[in-house]
Amino acid sequence: MLLAIDIGNSSIDLGVFDADGKLCVTSKISSLCPRSPDEYAVLTDGILRLNHIDRSDITDCILCSVVPSLTAPVREAVTRLTGILPPEVGPGMKTGLRIHVDDPTQLGADLVANAVAALAVLPPPFVVIDVGSATTFTVVDAKGSLEGVIIAPGVRMSLHALSTDAAKLSDVSLVPPRQLIARNTRDSMNAGVLYGHAMMIDGMLDGIAREMKLASVPGILTGGLAGVVLPCCTHSMLHKPELTLTGLLEIYRKNRK
Repeated sequence: MLLAIDIGNSSIDLGVFDADGKLCVTSKISSLCPRSPDEYAVLTDGILRLNHIDRSDITDCILCSVVPSLTAPVREAVTRLTGILPPEVGPGMKTGLRIHVDDPTQLGADLVANAVAALAVLPPPFVVIDVGSATTFTVVDAKGSLEGVIIAPGVRMSLHALSTDAAKLSDVSLVPPRQLIARNTRDSMNAGVLYGHAMMIDGMLDGIAREMKLASVPGILTGGLAGVVLPCCTHSMLHKPELTLTGLLEIYRKNRK
């Protein structure tokens, strides 16, 4: 079995794939509170046991990270647990993806994994929209090349900014509003953030299509908050919640000896 790990700003996503490439288990560990390698090992072992998987069943690992301070302790935890030092997605690893950005070393490994996974399910061109701590737009052209990325503040980041920087707006939970024109402060903030975010996504897709001289460009939505934003969008998009983990599987296969 393959253990795939995506270390993000809000959570560490774990996925276990069987020999046929079926995603058997998914789980999350918060990345907001740094932990020791032993703690990560205990948490990961607990998740495996909870899903009736013994650590000895894990025969391979792969990892991507956008949080450098967490990479080493998580890799050490996996090594202690499985005896395997997981390779990290980065320069020198085969992805099959042509990358046309100024400095590929600055490109988030999760965005690379997303693009690789998307190419396996959708013919290019397309845009992968990852709705997480930040909202990112990864543009893949008709030849399957990664042409560039757009980064915008995320949903929770926007909601937090409202409550932090506006004196009379308190912190509220993220709850989908019943309608756009709201009648109380909580719904007003949620409507502004969620519908505003959805309209940004719709507008970005239109703008990207214009810049690429296309009538339209398909979107693939992923990330922890994709399911909350998608109903507010007007564009029809594929929703692939486990896209990054699937991309890690595809990259693992391309590098398997």
